[in-house]
Amino acid sequence: MPRIITLTPNPALDFSFEADKVEPNQKLRCSNPRVDAGGGGVNVARAALRLSAQTLAIFTTGGLHGATLKEAVARENVPARIIPVGGETRPAFHVRETSSGDEFRFNFPGAEMSDGEASLFLTALEEEAKSGDYIVASGSLPPGAPRDFWGRAARIAKSKGARFAIDSTKGVVEALEEGVDLLRLNKSEAPTFAGRSLQWPDDAANFAMDLVAKGKAGRVAITHGGEGGILAGPSGVARAPSPDVKIVSAVGAGDSFVAALVIALMKNEPDANALRFALAAASATLMTPGTALFEPKEVVRIYEASLRA
Repeated sequence: MPRIITLTPNPALDFSFEADKVEPNQKLRCSNPRVDAGGGGVNVARAALRLSAQTLAIFTTGGLHGATLKEAVARENVPARIIPVGGETRPAFHVRETSSGDEFRFNFPGAEMSDGEASLFLTALEEEAKSGDYIVASGSLPPGAPRDFWGRAARIAKSKGARFAIDSTKGVVEALEEGVDLLRLNKSEAPTFAGRSLQWPDDAANFAMDLVAKGKAGRVAITHGGEGGILAGPSGVARAPSPDVKIVSAVGAGDSFVAALVIALMKNEPDANALRFALAAASATLMTPGTALFEPKEVVRIYEASLRA
């Protein structure tokens, strides 16, 4: 069975909790703490497994936080190939202010990655990737990682006959030079990547289709929060609204979107249905507290309701 292989060179140990009010120069009393495995690709693997996909998470770990991250991944039975590194796995803190509903996120940069550690990571991908797999590069690159890290990963995927998706902020251009099967951007990343403002949805759709026409990406997905999303591909542009749900926490919603979208594309679902399924997964994660991901039954419920709308 083809697998979704996720790449996370800069994972995180996610801490989330609630505080009545976030104020400066005050001791904040927190409640409802939880700790989850985090980082883009790790979350994509967690989400894909919840949707019954075959998956493998390749990620780095180091230090005490890294040991806890390994335990958290193992508790969820996510198949993993772990690359040990000398630095400490970064923590990330997510605080929900209950009085306002606002969410505050604090993301650390991560430990320096050496050239040797980068090579070990990419060698693991070369050994694991097979024809038919979908490789998902997701999350940030750690300090010290080669600028062409994602480009090299895309080249390896292509050489193995695997498809390649990227959802990251750095090294994307280098990956696109190799050609990718899926590029995912959010509402703030897309204008930055385009180098200009993009009116939603028409400008964003034209920009996405231009990338497809130039052969940079087989498909381009752009999400726009409550405004929904678009998916540009060989058959044109599919558009779908965001399902109306009560938002509790946005942590992991984008990663859930990517996981569900890749699963749908692997099943050769029409782009319009694939987009709606991905938005359903993101919305179901928005409904969960802290760093928790969706409940699969909620994804199905929201998706089926979107098809009837």
